[in-house]
Amino acid sequence: MAYDIKQSFLNLACYNERVNREMYAVLSVLTDKARKQDAGSWFGSIHGILNHIIICDVNWLKRYRALAPDSPVLNDPRLDPPNLSWEHDLHDDFAGLREDRAILDERIGAWLEEFPATRYAEGFEYQDSVGNLRHATAGAAFEFLFLHQTHHRGQISQILDRMGVAHSFADNAAYLEGQ
Repeated sequence: MAYDIKQSFLNLACYNERVNREMYAVLSVLTDKARKQDAGSWFGSIHGILNHIIICDVNWLKRYRALAPDSPVLNDPRLDPPNLSWEHDLHDDFAGLREDRAILDERIGAWLEEFPATRYAEGFEYQDSVGNLRHATAGAAFEFLFLHQTHHRGQISQILDRMGVAHSFADNAAYLEGQ
């Protein structure tokens, strides 16, 4: 059986959506105060980490426009929130974060469905968060999107462990068994 890299990215998108949905379900039982409590992470709190992940995902999807400027998926107006900034949270409320997370997960899956695997080695230029011009290949940039989220979900998992909150959204074996 041949290894299908496009299917691998689609599997990652499916897994990512499921894990995010499960994580937000766990986080929904916490009070707003608990989600915003400083946990000693780079972004302060669970709320801060969630905002950071969303801002990064929006920025990466916008960067991918260099690969497909006319993409209906990437030109979705929801990817251009008026208050997108590294200087402040995109959302102060959990409901707004949860809604954006669901939209972004759907857009990520749709983008990976739309973008042809024959172009994964294609390079593109983008500006990083401080304005430096950077170069990446499409496939590596797609991998980074998932690795970045996984990294921060791990931080949230660790914070929940310290808080004594039961969760299993990082249970990869359960995901594989459901395939």
